[in-house]
Amino acid sequence: MSVLVTGSTGYLGLAIALRLKMAGHEIFGLTDTVTGTRVLEARGITPILATLEDGETIRNVTQLVDAVVDASGHLPAAKLFLATLEGTGKRYIRSSTARVYVDASLGSLNRTVHKEGMSVSPIRGIAQILETDDRVQQAAERDIHTTVLRPSIAYGEAGGPVIGGLIKRAITAGQSLYIGPGANRQSHVYIADAAESFALALAKAPAGSLYNIAAGESSVGDIAQDIAGILGYADAQSCTMDTAYTAYGVTFVDGVLAGNCRVDATKARIELGWQPKGPGLQDELREGSYSFMWS
Repeated sequence: MSVLVTGSTGYLGLAIALRLKMAGHEIFGLTDTVTGTRVLEARGITPILATLEDGETIRNVTQLVDAVVDASGHLPAAKLFLATLEGTGKRYIRSSTARVYVDASLGSLNRTVHKEGMSVSPIRGIAQILETDDRVQQAAERDIHTTVLRPSIAYGEAGGPVIGGLIKRAITAGQSLYIGPGANRQSHVYIADAAESFALALAKAPAGSLYNIAAGESSVGDIAQDIAGILGYADAQSCTMDTAYTAYGVTFVDGVLAGNCRVDATKARIELGWQPKGPGLQDELREGSYSFMWS
């Protein structure tokens, strides 16, 4: 297929674009910078220089490709793609996020593990994501072959907006933090395995489908302790919400440090044949890419 990938120079978006290219698809990558075009060209991906607000370019490109993988996380873009693809039968895969399941447990363990279709009580800032996911699924009724994937925290290659971001914030703060007892747990997935789920969804997912993507989970306290070890700190430190907000920012605290985000990916394994193979997060932090890069 010819496939347009948005967010194609981002951590997950680039991994998806490269995996689809390896599968033999012709890949067009949307980027809004000249530097981004060079990154894509160097990897054999055809760049499209435009912003997600450039409706005319988006519509023109969408008409030319067979499928769209939207890894931008840009909610208005989903509406634009659905309006453009209506009645075409083309595939539209939206990269959402498992953060829709995050609770506000203040560092305590919540034993709930979320499956697709379970009711969700979103924390602040999440309701619009859920609404967009629902809209994408419902668009299957308008002859668009839609799929929503909800990847949990992606890690690997010493980067990622969450794990890499936690390390950078711990460096800036001079300490690696967690909230309360740090018993809250977060699901995660190796970056190559996350990208593989999108390749499988493009090939196999039925219209209107939704899949959680996760391969393992860790307590936030353990993640913080491993980061402390990488950076040479004696131990990770428990702290209050106010201290964490000051040191790490609201988004990181609400989305990662303070809550549980535990998801079940059995559906993706059964229906898509997804079989994650990457190293675990603990191994990557203690003796893998993160330890090599950041210690």
